[in-house]
Amino acid sequence: MFMNGRKNICVILCDVADFYQEQVCRTLTLCAQNKGYNLSYFSFFLCYGIDTKNGRGEANIVNLVPYEKFDGFIICHDTFQNEQAVRRMFECIKERTQAPVITLRRQQEGYPCVVADSQGAISRFVEHFVKVHGCDKIGFMNGPKNHPDAQRRLEDYKQGLINSGLEYDEKLVYYGNFWRDHAKIAVKYFTEELAERPQAIVCANDYMAISLCNEMINHGFMVPDDIGISGFDDILEASINMPPITTVRIPAKDMSELAFETLDKMIQGEPVPEIQKLKADIVIRNSCGCEGMDMTTMMKKRVRQSQEHERMLDLIQNNTYMSVELSDMEDVGEIISHMRLLENEDIHVNSFFLCLGEGAGQYYPKYYSKQEGYPERMKAVASVLNRKEITTKEFATAELLPKEAMQEETMIYYFFPLHHLEQTFGYFAISYEGVYGCEKTFQSWIAIIGNALENLRLKQKTHSLLEELNKLYVHDSLTGLLNRRGFETETKEIYELSRGNKETMVIVSIDMDNLKVVNDRYGHMQGDVALQTISKAIDYATRKEDVCARIGGDEFSIVGIGYDNDDVQVLLQSFNDYLERFNEESGLPYLVGASCGYCIISEEHDISLETARVESDNHLYENKRQKKLMKKDIVIRDED
Repeated sequence: MFMNGRKNICVILCDVADFYQEQVCRTLTLCAQNKGYNLSYFSFFLCYGIDTKNGRGEANIVNLVPYEKFDGFIICHDTFQNEQAVRRMFECIKERTQAPVITLRRQQEGYPCVVADSQGAISRFVEHFVKVHGCDKIGFMNGPKNHPDAQRRLEDYKQGLINSGLEYDEKLVYYGNFWRDHAKIAVKYFTEELAERPQAIVCANDYMAISLCNEMINHGFMVPDDIGISGFDDILEASINMPPITTVRIPAKDMSELAFETLDKMIQGEPVPEIQKLKADIVIRNSCGCEGMDMTTMMKKRVRQSQEHERMLDLIQNNTYMSVELSDMEDVGEIISHMRLLENEDIHVNSFFLCLGEGAGQYYPKYYSKQEGYPERMKAVASVLNRKEITTKEFATAELLPKEAMQEETMIYYFFPLHHLEQTFGYFAISYEGVYGCEKTFQSWIAIIGNALENLRLKQKTHSLLEELNKLYVHDSLTGLLNRRGFETETKEIYELSRGNKETMVIVSIDMDNLKVVNDRYGHMQGDVALQTISKAIDYATRKEDVCARIGGDEFSIVGIGYDNDDVQVLLQSFNDYLERFNEESGLPYLVGASCGYCIISEEHDISLETARVESDNHLYENKRQKKLMKKDIVIRDED
């Protein structure tokens, strides 16, 4: 696939910038570099919703994976909340590949797994609050009811109550979403809606624990003096929160290393255990009411957090500038100059490719679809390799990258969906230096790119509609020639141009013979055929730069620059030759003919445009009168 002779491993996970996923990616990247494997991460983000148009657009990334081309898979489906995407992913794996698969932190029937043995951790916290801190009313802030981790941790909470001789009370359980945004509602529930406030609250992860702790303090409750709190996962923020959060440390690095080693054995054909467990550790800190704070360590971590916070503010500001600049984008080729990925070396970007689908249309984005999957071919409209912009050609989507991106050394790329709501444009591929990965503002960055592509699409669509409306406004719908309005505008411009350049200008007036007879005898559809034939004869006889129009029912006109009398005679002869051939070959019961007149305006432009029009029309009427006198305006064939 990457054409460098190396094995290819696929990792599928969600929300790569989160603490746990970041540890997983860094560890797997280092393992791949050491072993010489190519590594492809396929990821998407969930915080904008799951069962939403945007959620469906994000989850479509599982349909981008060329499952047949990989030598092994590491699946982190516990990071998904979109179970439909999980089902679709494993369906594709089952149907399209025989390559070995290992799952991380969540078991899937039929595949070996590396898990953290955190069984009993929540139970131990409950028992800790009872035995050490004398609590007898302990609340539980859980994740979504249907999430497997939430279900397991709820059972663990119940077991802790049983072990402590306490009864389970459903009212003491609040269901959040494993994120920060439920803290205000949870505090109101635990402190106002319950008959009696719990003395401690066990949280199913650190994000909820930190936000709950801070919101409790905002409401005047001191942690841990008034209420104890514990978390789960031991993210960085947990150790530097005020107070630091008592939590469970998941051995993400060790699990990731073991998963990679196990997959490597599977690729080599070696047998591996069905399940391997690594013990999770309990980390006791101050939020439960135990040990005091190590101020030296806290200060160091706070400085680190402050620096990270400042860097994030800079990146957010950078994204804002990019969003403003992209709002004025007229062509997708401009996008690379506004992406701002290479301006900040702190994000460690090495290479990236913005890949848009090949589809209908002249301008990118050409592909825009809410169907599952991606088009068969892609074009990288923005291509940077080793921090230098390169030119790339169209390529097969299954290859993931253009062939110009291929390198002999290990290739490690992240792939993200490019979409607006559920409508897919393509995808974005990015590679980082060393073991670095996506920073926390990347989610908003790639959303801005998707919105910019949608704005560009709408802008191009509006422009196309305006062009079409303008064409309808100045063009005759039957013949495609200019109408009177368009002709008058163009003629004035040509008159001024020819006068400025001291060139001759011709006005040719044409009137179809006996249109009424054709309409009356054979119907208006045949009359339209005759009018269209006149327009085709005009198109055949004129120069590309000439202006041609149908200015009335059976009236036509031609304006051109640089004509002399001989040139006009050639034009009229070509026009009549076309009609003669048509009449010979058409088999229609009528003949198509026309009368013509013209006026040439000299280089001095000694007559006005209006005078030239009148003179041209007068010559036409004279021509028509002569044809009638000579009976050369016959329209009906000799039926005999």
